[in-house]
Amino acid sequence: MGLDYIRANTGKPWRKRWNGGLDRLKSPTLLDLTMTEAARTVTAELNAGARVKAGDKLIVQSAADGLTVSDGLRAIGRIANPSTELTTAVHNGGGYAEGVLQRVGLFGDTAELSVK
Repeated sequence: MGLDYIRANTGKPWRKRWNGGLDRLKSPTLLDLTMTEAARTVTAELNAGARVKAGDKLIVQSAADGLTVSDGLRAIGRIANPSTELTTAVHNGGGYAEGVLQRVGLFGDTAELSVK
């Protein structure tokens, strides 16, 4: 009696009941994992006195010693050791890329940039 009785009297076994549910879970939904735009997040060293806030749109441009971050015409920081992937992406974009400031460090000397 016990487990065999319960399985026999409850209808379909558990696996068959959820078989359709598993198929529904495997189908693409609203939260599809394909991304359309690649963004890279890097840490930039800010110059002393740079006044920036989260959400600012900045310009990332190629320089001899890495990448320079500027707000219009004034340079506000630099990315000292960028990855080769990021350097190639900026170079292929004509030497410039758009960056969005995600977060400023606690002491105001670093910032996290999302580069498109």
